Amino acid sequence: MRNGAAAILFTLLAICAGSAGAEDAAPARVVSIHLCADQFVLALADRKQIASVSWLATDDRRSHMATQAAGLRPNNGTAEEIVSLRPDLVLAGFRSARSTAAALRALGYRVVDLEFATDFTVIRRQIRELARLLGQSARGEEMIAEMDERLARAAADTPAIRPVAAIYQPMGFTSGRGSLEHALMTAAGFDNLAEKLGMGALGHLPLEALVSTKPAVLVNWMGNDPAPSLARSFYDHPALTGGPWRTLSLPNKFWACGAWYSALAVERLAGLRRDLPAGQRQ
Repeated sequence: MRNGAAAILFTLLAICAGSAGAEDAAPARVVSIHLCADQFVLALADRKQIASVSWLATDDRRSHMATQAAGLRPNNGTAEEIVSLRPDLVLAGFRSARSTAAALRALGYRVVDLEFATDFTVIRRQIRELARLLGQSARGEEMIAEMDERLARAAADTPAIRPVAAIYQPMGFTSGRGSLEHALMTAAGFDNLAEKLGMGALGHLPLEALVSTKPAVLVNWMGNDPAPSLARSFYDHPALTGGPWRTLSLPNKFWACGAWYSALAVERLAGLRRDLPAGQRQ
């Protein structure tokens, strides 16, 4: 009897250990339902782990990882569609697809929402968390190290008195402290005009204020999107095209999602800073 009881106990312990190991194992069918989540999944996970990415993942105007997304099954983010994919991990975006995320959670699926990244501290934390969830922690640390090397090189020659740059979006919107755009600008060695004017993460910069302050650089954060619109046509205003500043357009895919490749946007901005005439570099 004692031997039988011991055998039963051993079997139960083995089953429990096996269950714990399965719970801690890397997911085998990951589904992303948000553009920003797509980027991390495509960079961190093994391809065989990815069951589906969002339909935006292959849009090379918005997705930095569009090439890597080719050939993977796209989804439109509906709960019925995601259930049919039999995921063991679903990655959703910050405050997006709320009804889908709620329905999947109610059905017992594991759904993780990405944090809204507004600076590199959040980006590092997000990389580590997602890499851990995907069973790819070493890959995540390599990604962070490469990103930090790029940031260090970009900031290496930042002058004591920084040149002023202005973020100018369609309809005169701008971004100050608390925004990803602000974090990229300051990491590249610029002072942000919106912050100097006391604006928060989103503000409105009148054309008159822009012209009167004469920043060294004007950054078009809508990139070179070819889609015509009255809002984008404002960039052709003579006051903007004839101003004393240098202008840089950053493609949407480099900054729309806070990620490791945001350091590439910083490098572009830092390169522009270095190319400024001597009198405008500080």
